[in-house]
Amino acid sequence: MYKFLIKGVVQGVGFRPYIYNACVKAGLNGYVQNTGDGVTVVVDDDDAFLELLKDIPPLARIDSYSAEPVEMEIEGFSIIQSSGRGQEKGSAEIPPDLFLCEDCLRELKKKGDRREGYFFITCTNCGPRFSIAERSPYDRETTSMEEFKMCKECRKEYTNPTDRRYHAQTIACHDCGPKITLHSDGKPSGGIKEAAELIAKGEVVAVKGVGGFHLAARADTARRVRDITRRQHKPYAVMVKDAEMAREIAEVSDKEQRLLESVERPIVLLKKKKDLVSVSELDTIGVMLPYTALHHLLFEHLDTPLVMTSANMPDWPITTEKQQQFVGHILDHDRKILNHVDDSVIKEVAGKTLMIRRSRGYVPKSIPLPWPPELGDAVALGAEMNNTFCIVKDGRAILSQHMGTLSNYDSYENMKKAVKKALDMSGLRSDTVKTVICDMHPGYNTTAYAEELAKELGAQLVKVQHHKAHAYAAAAEHGLKSFAAIVCDGLGYGEDGNIWGGEIFIDDKRVAHLEEHVQLGGDAAAQRPARMLMSILSKFMTEEGMRKIMLQHFDGELVTGLERQMAAGFNCPTTTSCGRVLDAAAAFLGICEERTYEGRPAMMLEAKSAEPYEIEPVINRNGDLDVLLTTPLFKWLVLNSDKDPARLAATVQMYIAKGLYMMAAEHAQGRPIVFSGGCAYNKIMTKYLVEKGVLVNEKVPCGDGGVAFGQVAYYASKSCAERSTE
Repeated sequence: MYKFLIKGVVQGVGFRPYIYNACVKAGLNGYVQNTGDGVTVVVDDDDAFLELLKDIPPLARIDSYSAEPVEMEIEGFSIIQSSGRGQEKGSAEIPPDLFLCEDCLRELKKKGDRREGYFFITCTNCGPRFSIAERSPYDRETTSMEEFKMCKECRKEYTNPTDRRYHAQTIACHDCGPKITLHSDGKPSGGIKEAAELIAKGEVVAVKGVGGFHLAARADTARRVRDITRRQHKPYAVMVKDAEMAREIAEVSDKEQRLLESVERPIVLLKKKKDLVSVSELDTIGVMLPYTALHHLLFEHLDTPLVMTSANMPDWPITTEKQQQFVGHILDHDRKILNHVDDSVIKEVAGKTLMIRRSRGYVPKSIPLPWPPELGDAVALGAEMNNTFCIVKDGRAILSQHMGTLSNYDSYENMKKAVKKALDMSGLRSDTVKTVICDMHPGYNTTAYAEELAKELGAQLVKVQHHKAHAYAAAAEHGLKSFAAIVCDGLGYGEDGNIWGGEIFIDDKRVAHLEEHVQLGGDAAAQRPARMLMSILSKFMTEEGMRKIMLQHFDGELVTGLERQMAAGFNCPTTTSCGRVLDAAAAFLGICEERTYEGRPAMMLEAKSAEPYEIEPVINRNGDLDVLLTTPLFKWLVLNSDKDPARLAATVQMYIAKGLYMMAAEHAQGRPIVFSGGCAYNKIMTKYLVEKGVLVNEKVPCGDGGVAFGQVAYYASKSCAERSTE
């Protein structure tokens, strides 16, 4: 007989039931078993078995397999008890949380079906996975479903090889599964129907979902949600009943509809049709479709778009427990969330699918990476904002769910716990983890934790410059060994100790950047874009002319104080940040005066844009570096301030995109060019660059959520280069 060890996404996706039924049909003898590393299959005909692996379930993925002859005799074929539970630390890849499949949706609505109206209906092909997993192998006993003992009917389905729920670990029904209850002012007050009635009346209800709580409310009552969450301007996502309802509020292309209806069920940013300013002040709105039975049941009583935003205060982690809620009405169920997971967010630009947040539906799906085995396992801790971390095992990168902004203490502690759990679930130990990687910023919490973790694991510590991580994240996605990179964002600690944010690299060598400007007041200039504007205007305007403009933004006393501060050079770091230039333009055009959420001024500038005017970028040489000058851009804006502000807004973005491309193309000398960083979400800049053949991230976020992946990609690339020269 032959023993196969199969690795990949082979647990929780119907792989064992498929193997069982296929082997029985083919007349093979042996068994199939979940293990800590994947799935073990013993068969008496290896060639016949390999043929069966050509038609595995659609959600399964085989990364590798090994086979060896074994001495044993088995009659018939069976699924045997999993191994690795409790004795050894497994590393089998657990699948992401899955949307509700069409079969379960039909049963949910079918009169007389024993699961009719049951909020937790699932099968082998759908339902929560990662959010309920404690460890691998993925079995009911290693998930939060362990406490729900199957009733006789569910047990019958679970053990029936011809049933869709054969070995479905989330199997449950009204009788034996999780229960849902509405609590109003601390007292039980009904269920889903009553919660929907409250929402219909204009109330805000906290709803426990797959990876955390949402605050649910009618879209036209979004102001109430803002008052509760203290999010003055940040756009909310809405959930709609179906694609038809989505088209009532937004433009939906064929590709965007496919994204909405994909198995991951992400939030997709769509062009708004209706105003809905209370939901989104931008020209886009985040839309998602129902992805659980609970959502579908709510829409049986509601026929309007719902705000569905994570139930947490700004920068705090998403909440997962009833006692963490801060509204009077809570729709809670008794299945524990073991791994918090925010909704994923996607934006389609120029035919490219850009991930703004890679979380539910995608995590912990691994990504292949050129990774020499001798490097061992590794952990990369990512960026400080929009944090994700990354585990590298067996040449595959496992990017974590969204962790948020780590300057918030609770988010930071939450991330540290998640790292420890991910190490445990992946089977990584101090004798296998050879490297811990982090950003080179000395003040980041991720840097402090990396130093702590490296010491604890006995691993080397490697620090990677922020924008190089962005560059290598994009390059690794496209399998590039040598490339030119355009990286634009708000900020990153540069190798010269200054703030970078508009950079061009050839591999890891910086060859060009945006013009340096003073960031007047340091971080305060990021909060109040007019401070950046004043810094730029001071380079070419008279004091009187500049003051006249600045009095449109600040009172006279503050303008005088800022003039003195700039003259003294107090708290005036320099920056090449693309984000700060876009901010300054937004202030000059009267589009945005305050950043109340990350990226707001630049996003507002994009939202208010039309067709750009033609203006030629000005590029200078500064020593060994090319510099795209942005002062001439603002001179032009001042001279043309009487023109269409929407066209002026677009001109700013196009000027930067054109100038950066001109420099990158000259230095690339035929190499492919990639574009990454938070500004890569800008549709004007990215559309221009993509049409020039520039490559962008599509598997991981362009923004800081992809930095951890870029950190491991950079380290792997440099290690491979060093070995090739030895």
